[in-house]
Amino acid sequence: MKILISACSIFLFITGMLTAQGKSVEIKGKITNGTGKTVYLKTFVGNNQLVLDSTVLKKNGVFTMKTKVGLPTFFTLSIEPEVYALLLLDSVTTSNVVVFSADANDFLYSHVFQGSSESSAIAEFSKKMVRNTETKADLNKAFYSSSNIAERTKIKNSIDSLERNAIQVRNDYIETNKESIAVIIALGYIALPGDIELLRKMEQGLAKRYSSSEYYINIKNQLTQLDTQLKMQTEAEQRKKDFEARTAIGGQAPELGNQFRTPTGGTITLESLRGSYVLIDFWASWCGPCRKENPNVVKLYKKYKDAGFTIYSVSLDKVKESWEAAIVQDGLIWPNHVSDLKQWQTEATQIYGFNGIPYTVLLDKEGKIMEKNLRGPYLEEKLKAIFGY
Repeated sequence: MKILISACSIFLFITGMLTAQGKSVEIKGKITNGTGKTVYLKTFVGNNQLVLDSTVLKKNGVFTMKTKVGLPTFFTLSIEPEVYALLLLDSVTTSNVVVFSADANDFLYSHVFQGSSESSAIAEFSKKMVRNTETKADLNKAFYSSSNIAERTKIKNSIDSLERNAIQVRNDYIETNKESIAVIIALGYIALPGDIELLRKMEQGLAKRYSSSEYYINIKNQLTQLDTQLKMQTEAEQRKKDFEARTAIGGQAPELGNQFRTPTGGTITLESLRGSYVLIDFWASWCGPCRKENPNVVKLYKKYKDAGFTIYSVSLDKVKESWEAAIVQDGLIWPNHVSDLKQWQTEATQIYGFNGIPYTVLLDKEGKIMEKNLRGPYLEEKLKAIFGY
């Protein structure tokens, strides 16, 4: 049962007011084979369990405990710290007397409730899921210890069947209990964001009766956060698709706009360079890899400039003087240098969809994109293929 609580403990909490008010519920229990052991009744405060009552089991295993409940509240009955039965009690659906029975030698699988239908539902669901997990662990162990392909295939099929069964049990439980706080236990078996629709079903179900409950509010908040994250992810993916479409191979290279100026304040458009093969080179004076690549770019420019090749350098600098100095220091002798001096706030990253420099885009004579991010020997080989030498 520990795995259930650890997965959704954020939802299992109460305040002192909940245990101090409400109707009185008597828990009549019998635990066989537990003579001398202490049985504890606990509730949740934050991520911890608070002991409300305890008693040492006599030979007949019979015990009685009482608590008060108002709003739906989770409790545990246990004889060992990590093995316990989970109760969900409230003043509306719970009888005045809840009957509990279990065998101390098989506490988890033997425990049964009467008088609390929600606790009974939780118990049956928990047993199925824990048994499924334990069986799967055994099968995984057998799978990795076997070297027989046929046997491993058979084991793998059994594991897949268990996983499908667990999903079905979980989904059925959520569907049946979606309007009950008992559905909270299923949180330990959903994987977000993939199972967001199950979380949405739980939120919608609890809203009908428990819209003011902390359990509902926590689920609603989590769902809101997930929806926001998924929306941002979808928007990011759409932006990426837009970038890719805007700079797709074979498409016309987009202009950068009038905010990109030469060192003297003029403008140079890509359209004005039509008739030449153009390498758009995004770089910066502060970029070590860019400065290291510059000698290769200079060499290729000198080799092919008379054959119809030019460079269109777009700097991601912020300080104009640094930009101009780097042009001189690295011998970037072509005339096409522009920048908006916004560093990583530059519109160039939005227009061409890159997030690192150096970054290049090679255009044909009509201004259409041929290749992207060519550097070093790859750029050299491409130009050699174009010009034939």
